[in-house]
Amino acid sequence: MGTTAKIDQPVRHGQARNGKWGMEYAFIGGGNMGRAMVSALLHQKVRAAAELIVVEPDRANRERIGELGVAVLERAGGPIGSAAVVVLCVKPQQAGEVMAELRPCLRPGQTVLSIMAGVSLAKLREGLGQRALVRAMPNTPAQIGLGMTVYCADGDVDPQGLARVEALFRASGETLRVEGEDAIDAATAVSGSGPAYVFYLAEHWGAAAQRLGFTEDQAKLLVQQTLLGATELWKRQALPASALREQVTSKGGTTAAALGEFERRQLGAGIADGIERAYRRAKELSL
Repeated sequence: MGTTAKIDQPVRHGQARNGKWGMEYAFIGGGNMGRAMVSALLHQKVRAAAELIVVEPDRANRERIGELGVAVLERAGGPIGSAAVVVLCVKPQQAGEVMAELRPCLRPGQTVLSIMAGVSLAKLREGLGQRALVRAMPNTPAQIGLGMTVYCADGDVDPQGLARVEALFRASGETLRVEGEDAIDAATAVSGSGPAYVFYLAEHWGAAAQRLGFTEDQAKLLVQQTLLGATELWKRQALPASALREQVTSKGGTTAAALGEFERRQLGAGIADGIERAYRRAKELSL
C-alpha cells in the first residue's frame, strides 16, 4: 500500500452523501485491486459511492480512486469501524504492520475480508483480534469484471456478512466458495496465477505467428480473437475441453501435427508440473 497508514484522526479527501461516512465496505488499500473492486461495485450498481470508504496513504492512488466519487482517507480511523465489511487489499509483506495499526479501529464481530496472498486465517485472527474472517484469492481480470475469486470463510461470519462478501465478488466476476484454506493455496496456483499462464502462451503464440509472416498487430488480433472465441465456445457448448479439442483435430491434419509436437515436447506435463510448483510455493509463502 506504499507508506503504511497510521491510526490517527482521518484526513478526509472525499465525503459521503449527507455528510455521513459509508456504512457497507471499507477498503484498506486503493491500489489496482482495491480500485478494481470499488469500481465493480459502482458500475454494477451493487453499492453507491456514499456507502464506500477507502484508506490509501499514497497521494497518486488517492486521487485516482477519488475520481470514482468515494470517500478517501489518508489514514485509518474511526469511520472504519462503521463499515459492515473491511477489505484488506495490501501486499502480504505489509500484513503484520497494517493489521497491528488497523486493530484498534475494528469493532467486535465486524466482518474482515483479506485478499492478501499467503496470509492465513489464523494469522488474521491473531493480528486483528477478529473471528468473522474471510480469506480470498481473486485474479487480475477482476479489473474488468471478468475475475475469478475463490474464498473460504470462518464459521463466525454471519449470513449478512457473507452475503456482502459474495456480492462484492460477484460484481468482479465469478466466485467459488471452498471449505479449507488448502484450496485457497491451490486456487492461487490455478486461477490466481492463471492469467500469467495465458499471457505466457499468448506471448509465444504471437511470436510464432510473426515468424510466419504476420505483423505484430496482425498476430495480436489472431491470437486474442482465437483465445476469446475458443473460451466462449467452451462455455456455451458445455463440453469438456478434451472433446472440443478432438472436434478440431482431424487425423493427419495440421492440428494433429501441432498437437503431436506439443506432446513430443511434453508440454502438457510441463504445464501440470508448473502449476504444482506454484502450489508448493504458495504453501511455502503462507504466514
